Amino acid sequence: MVVLGGGRALAQEERPPAPDAVPPSGLASLPLAPSPDVTALQTRLDALDQRTRALEAERARLLAQPPPSAARPAASATADDSGFALTSADKRYQFRLKGQIQFDGRRFFGDSSLESSDTFLLRRVRPIIAGTLFGLTDFMVVPDFGNNTAALYDAYLDTHPWPWLRLRVGKFKGPVGLERLQSDNDLVFLERALDSNLSSQREVGIQLWGDLASGLVHWDAGIVNGNPDGSINDVDVNHAKSFAGRLFLQPFALEPLRRAGRLGVGIAASTGNEKGSPTNTALGAFKSAGQQTIFSYLTGGANNTVFALGRHTRINPQLYYYVGPFGLLAEWLKEYQELSNGAGTGAVNNQAGHVTASVVIGGDESFEGPKPRHPLSIADGTFGALEIAVRYEWLDIDDTAFSTAADPAKSVTKAQDVGGALNWQINRNLKVGGDYLESWFGGGLKGGTRARETVLLGRFQAYF
Repeated sequence: MVVLGGGRALAQEERPPAPDAVPPSGLASLPLAPSPDVTALQTRLDALDQRTRALEAERARLLAQPPPSAARPAASATADDSGFALTSADKRYQFRLKGQIQFDGRRFFGDSSLESSDTFLLRRVRPIIAGTLFGLTDFMVVPDFGNNTAALYDAYLDTHPWPWLRLRVGKFKGPVGLERLQSDNDLVFLERALDSNLSSQREVGIQLWGDLASGLVHWDAGIVNGNPDGSINDVDVNHAKSFAGRLFLQPFALEPLRRAGRLGVGIAASTGNEKGSPTNTALGAFKSAGQQTIFSYLTGGANNTVFALGRHTRINPQLYYYVGPFGLLAEWLKEYQELSNGAGTGAVNNQAGHVTASVVIGGDESFEGPKPRHPLSIADGTFGALEIAVRYEWLDIDDTAFSTAADPAKSVTKAQDVGGALNWQINRNLKVGGDYLESWFGGGLKGGTRARETVLLGRFQAYF
């Protein structure tokens, strides 16, 4: 379209509306709708904020509470062939309950004077309490109610900081007597040999001991009361003490030689002053293989009663060897004992020894007793192990004892014995055994000789 004006003609063009121009009528009242993406993002931010606030509140609540105490691991209780045990979780504390029962029968032949000794008896009845404290110290308490008596046999603490250095205090077996050191449950014969007459059953004192080079060397050294032969006394009768020690070598303990068996060779000794009196002689009596008294010192009145006074020394070479089913144990023990009574003072030199050889069918022999390869099981057709053994033993009393010290009506000058043993090791805890022993003597009766002693011993034993 052309407009005429002022002599100029202008073309009319379309222009964009001004920024502040009012939108067309009908659109001014409609609000702007937010973008869908913006709405979703805002919703997620609100949810995260709420979750953060909740987590912060929960964290504040937990921090305000005291920390829970750590749960202590529970102790464990066990019952097996080693007895009953209660053990702490860290293994530093343990309480063990064990037991031993030996039911015996004795039958003597030939000598009518011994008929009264034919009997059944409870040889040993021992509840055993043992354990460990602080992971450092073991303890053991062993009373005995056998033979219709009550006595305390063991009560000691054993601290073991290192295998080569241990400390034992209390009442325990002394180092003299190799067979004496064997557990009553592990003896080949039901009663110990005649040389056990020359050592004490227990000592009270302090003893250091240990093992060197994985058991190649074992040593003991102690100060003890110095108990009389065959005794278990708790209290000394004087201030003097005895020194006791033992050195025992096991040359096959090292790995290259273990297949050669287990050989042990050693020597033990004790010495000290003993001061008895007519009312407390500090002397013991000696018994036969059948546990009959065959030697005793004179008693009766202050002038006649013989008592220990002065030096008492024991020396004890000892040996054992075990390889597979075979075993050998031998020792010799000599004692020097100074004596006194109203007639004066003197000394005796007594000696004894034994050799025991054994073989196990169905197991292996050891110082710790036969080890059946398979315990008795009717279902599996196994029978345990059978141990067969022979023993020769002797006791020689110093002849000088019979001038003024020994009771000639009751005491022998010599005793010898040969015997055989047959033991059925049902398992580690049950054992049935029997011994046949033949003993003969020199002296023992005024103007004659004590009659030969023939005895059959039997035992049923339970130990756990």
